Amino acid sequence: MNYLQWVDKHKAIKVFNDYYNPQASYGRRYQLHDHLIKKLNLENTPISYYEFGVDAGEMMSFWLGQNKNINSEFYGFDSFKGLPESWENKEEGHFNKKGQTPDISDTRVKFISGWFQDTVYDFFKSHKSSNQTTIFHLDADLFSSTLYVLFHIHPIIKSGDILIFDEFSSFNDEYEALQIFKRCFGRPFDYELLGAINNYRQVAIQIK
Repeated sequence: MNYLQWVDKHKAIKVFNDYYNPQASYGRRYQLHDHLIKKLNLENTPISYYEFGVDAGEMMSFWLGQNKNINSEFYGFDSFKGLPESWENKEEGHFNKKGQTPDISDTRVKFISGWFQDTVYDFFKSHKSSNQTTIFHLDADLFSSTLYVLFHIHPIIKSGDILIFDEFSSFNDEYEALQIFKRCFGRPFDYELLGAINNYRQVAIQIK
């Protein structure tokens, strides 16, 4: 199924969605996250939140501010050295933070610095989450990075888990990564749409 077919299939589903919006704005992505937090009652629920592609930490800070449970755990994966390859109109190295992690003082968050290929596998090989509610925020932009993450989190993905894609409408990248992942693993990873914003630029799904 190509991207336009996917949109056509899902646009009639009655979920949080602004399609079609002629004035899409990147800042509106917070509306989707806020909707999920309120709809699923995540303000005080102990959650495990994994973010792949942290940049300056704006979305990480948003989730930390919205979820107050002291037993929640937050992990941010990023090289903090920018894109490893060009993407859309951005050159390799864009988003470079010179290796510096965001200045966030919340003790519930831990940043795992390095390229995904050097960190993600080892982390999840030994990591055991203590929380039932799990959110994976995939904001790596690139096809290669997104697919790598999906393949390495698949052993721990369970029914009810939430996956949020930040550039889903980049159909040769995040969308395509999800389609390949789905073809490889099939029905155990069927999902339903929870919401979308900015004409499917940002999309949230839940594993059935």
